[in-house]
Amino acid sequence: MSVLSILDIAKSGIAAQRLALEVTSENITNVNTPGYSRQTTVFQTAPTSLDKGFPLGRGVQVAEIQRAYDDFLQTQLKNEGSTRGWSETVLSSMKRAEQLFNEFSTDGIGKSLQDFFKAWQDLTANPQGQPERQAILARANQLTDQFHRVNNYLNDIRTEANQSLEGITADVNDKITQIASLNDQIRQVELQSGRANELRDRRDLLVRQLSENVGLTYIEGNDGMLTVSLTQGQPLVIGKDAATLSLQPDPANSGYYKILSTSPGGTTSVDISTIAGGPNNSQGEMGGTLQVRDTLVNTFLTDLDELAFTLANQVNAVHSAGFGLTGSTGNNFFTPPGAMAGYSGIGGIAVNIANTNNIAAADVDPAVGGTGNNKNAKSIASVYDTILPMSGGNMTLGGFYNSLVGKVGVAVQDAQRSSDLSEGVLRQLDNLRESNSGVSLDEELANLIKYQKAFEGAAKLINTGAEMMDTILGLVR
Repeated sequence: MSVLSILDIAKSGIAAQRLALEVTSENITNVNTPGYSRQTTVFQTAPTSLDKGFPLGRGVQVAEIQRAYDDFLQTQLKNEGSTRGWSETVLSSMKRAEQLFNEFSTDGIGKSLQDFFKAWQDLTANPQGQPERQAILARANQLTDQFHRVNNYLNDIRTEANQSLEGITADVNDKITQIASLNDQIRQVELQSGRANELRDRRDLLVRQLSENVGLTYIEGNDGMLTVSLTQGQPLVIGKDAATLSLQPDPANSGYYKILSTSPGGTTSVDISTIAGGPNNSQGEMGGTLQVRDTLVNTFLTDLDELAFTLANQVNAVHSAGFGLTGSTGNNFFTPPGAMAGYSGIGGIAVNIANTNNIAAADVDPAVGGTGNNKNAKSIASVYDTILPMSGGNMTLGGFYNSLVGKVGVAVQDAQRSSDLSEGVLRQLDNLRESNSGVSLDEELANLIKYQKAFEGAAKLINTGAEMMDTILGLVR
């Protein structure tokens, strides 16, 4: 080995240690960068030479800059992110719905329903009493107002959920466009050199963030590009092309948005509303939003409509058969329901009686039987405790309302349980990722000293080689 070989070996050491110092510096400066994965310099000996009759290395070279990455952990973070996105979206809406049925803090429908039938019970003690009759009208109006209030508020929750799709869709479009762009950059970089570690970190972070918006799957091709799809297969990113999500009013669903997707690189739009958030794919913010809008709140509204519908029919049936103080009969107490759907809202249930004399407390005409009696009032008062055929089985009006309150409570508990669980799991997964891929300043500072000393040693070797060369040249002179 010549003196020049010594200088070449030293040169390779300086270049390798300098690169290792750059990698260490990158790790230290990105210690707090979200999604950054620790990088490690992997050294290997340079190819050996047989110039002197036996194999001898020619120095050192950098084999690769390795990224601390666990694909299985990334998949778990992605899956749990979708669960958290769904649960937090549903929980937020269900807590708002729960307030409507909190009978401890407000006089809700349950209390108003009891007060209405209690007013009829009070009338039985004095069938001709005007104060008692005024109380019935007041309680009835209060009850119908409560139905309207709850119906309006539930529909507001649906409307706000529908409007939130605008922001979610824009966010999804932005992220998948960035992922497609990074796909192309990664492919180009890795065709020319090693793995594009930092570009891959940015892409992985975007995938995790996207998973909070929608449920998704992904697969990496041999060229390093990701194919990202919704859980049920609709593609969002293929290579360097991204889908485009858009919203369109759906006349079949009260004018609420349906979600359309134009396939990556294509021009044909398909409706992905059931794919992105149907009952079989309730994942991410989009899935939670669609479930709130199209399933959960609709269930509550349907039960509320049935309660108002049944109440009106039962009371009307008895009231129309009775007689008022002036002998009036055949009068419906509530506006007769045309259909069950929407009956609990404004334009549906309302008090149909304006004159207290038309309140039918008697079961016979006062013109025939004198001042009348309280039998019809008793029959109406007993409606509250009557077992009636309802969609949830045979139960009283109060029992049916309690079952509705129970459904809301269960929805809140399920979402809260899922939110707490996913939050805990994500915390554990983040800790695992940090221990596996995160930057340890203590370790990096130790590496910094190690590579610095190796760099100084290689520089000293050059000085030694230069001195040897000067000695040889001196002998020639």
